[in-house]
Amino acid sequence: MRCFSAPAKVNFFLKITGRREDGYHLLESGMTFFPWFDRLEVACTAGGEITLECQPEVTEHQEENLVYRAALKLQRQAGIRQGAHLRLFKDIPQGAGLGGGSSDAAVVLLALNRMWGLDWPLRKLGDLGLELGADIPFFLGGRSARVSGIGERLLDYSDCPELELVVVYPDVALATAAVYRGITEPMLAEWAGRGVALVDGHDWGGVVFQNDLQRVACRLTATIADVGVRLRNHGAVVALMSGSGSAVFGVFEQESKARQACEAIIREHPMWRARQGRTFHVHPFDGEWQSGI
Repeated sequence: MRCFSAPAKVNFFLKITGRREDGYHLLESGMTFFPWFDRLEVACTAGGEITLECQPEVTEHQEENLVYRAALKLQRQAGIRQGAHLRLFKDIPQGAGLGGGSSDAAVVLLALNRMWGLDWPLRKLGDLGLELGADIPFFLGGRSARVSGIGERLLDYSDCPELELVVVYPDVALATAAVYRGITEPMLAEWAGRGVALVDGHDWGGVVFQNDLQRVACRLTATIADVGVRLRNHGAVVALMSGSGSAVFGVFEQESKARQACEAIIREHPMWRARQGRTFHVHPFDGEWQSGI
């Protein structure tokens, strides 16, 4: 059995650029990794069955879990008889906009691609992953990236700085589909054709921080705005929702200030979850694979 880390992601910017005829929204986003991790243990089995354990236990059926679906889809498309036993230790909140499920699925695809001896190129894995979730190609790419289209186009984003963040999940889960359904035609018209102009965003430290979905998500829950206020009150120079929410991150000038803010928010809001850390550019999978853990 091999053990792997599945990191969270944050979006420094997320701009909606249009909507396709099939209903999928087009976007541009700058994504990087944040040290909030799920853990996965992966073992090959001879019987051909895919099995999944989750800790803590979840209410959804195994067949609905993105990790299980990713493993099964890879097995079927590769046409192999080997199976796998997967054990998932969840820590990244669900419905937070931190990409936890997509990160887990990407790690399973990367691990089984090697453990089953498939040696599929990343592009082929990415095409499979995109059928399961728009964020999966980013996690498979393994680097900070500028993402566009519906998530399939990746460009290098390693020129963005590594920043000290506090990420707060206010114990309110938002379904990605519900947030995107809240995008109105007037919003699309407003956003169309604006290019890279900064609208309702912030520029700090050479990074543009902007999230078009925040306005939509705040209509679903006022808690998001409250988290932003709390982070700024504790010294954040920028506070922004990640992805489709509901998690909000604050940018801090010093690690010590970020740590103090995180501790204060946990004290003041014991039902919220908060994590302090520094963003990073390279996914840990290759290093963990080579170490043979």
